[in-house]
Amino acid sequence: MIVSVQRFSALDRWTAFGRNASSYAFDTVSLDEVLRPRSEEVVLLDGLEGWTPISIHFDGSISVRARDEVFKGRMFAAYPGDLVFSKIDARNGAIGIVPESISKVVLTPEYPVYVPDDERVRARFLALLLRTPAFLQQLRSAATGTSGRKRISPEDFETLEVPLPSLERQDAILRAYDMISAKATERELLASVVIAEARARFDEALGLSPRSRLPDRFVQVVRSKDIERWSHEGILARSVGLSADANMVPLG
Repeated sequence: MIVSVQRFSALDRWTAFGRNASSYAFDTVSLDEVLRPRSEEVVLLDGLEGWTPISIHFDGSISVRARDEVFKGRMFAAYPGDLVFSKIDARNGAIGIVPESISKVVLTPEYPVYVPDDERVRARFLALLLRTPAFLQQLRSAATGTSGRKRISPEDFETLEVPLPSLERQDAILRAYDMISAKATERELLASVVIAEARARFDEALGLSPRSRLPDRFVQVVRSKDIERWSHEGILARSVGLSADANMVPLG
């Protein structure tokens, strides 16, 4: 496992922006050597007919898009394991792999679709690599068009060169990434508990009663000047008896 962690940390070395291919730790390939474009057009006559629109987020995750109508213009198919990206937002990290949970994806031409060569590259490894800061910088540099609507063309995307270790090393990097991510999630949960406890102690130190969840809808009659002086939350707090022992002064 130590070796895996070391290989994972090497990702930063591989993607140093501005280095030429000879300085990478592994041989490089252009994306068109390991990705095959999928250009399967979808023709729909009566609604989406079981096809699923998706959204690609900046962290590479893919979610189902709330849409029932077909898209205007041409539509194309993607399937689990395909790599897809947004022409506009690839430079922000919108590069992902269609998950197994979505069997048939329909996309507009704004989302190019590729089939990874599974004998040379793990699709997930490639998606993670392309979202590292240095490669995102390269994608930003390659984007063309008017400000705010710059796009990455499939042609420029396909010519991007990436370091390609063996499948065994790619798997080791992915295992290390998953291990580190799991630890990070565990620590975030622990941190949220500590922060909640700290906030409770802050209230306690000021002599405030422990806060209970106040009703979202609370029928009450108050003077208009109270509404101007106090927030809705403050009025509710006084109504249910929450008070402080500390002296209260105006913020001014």
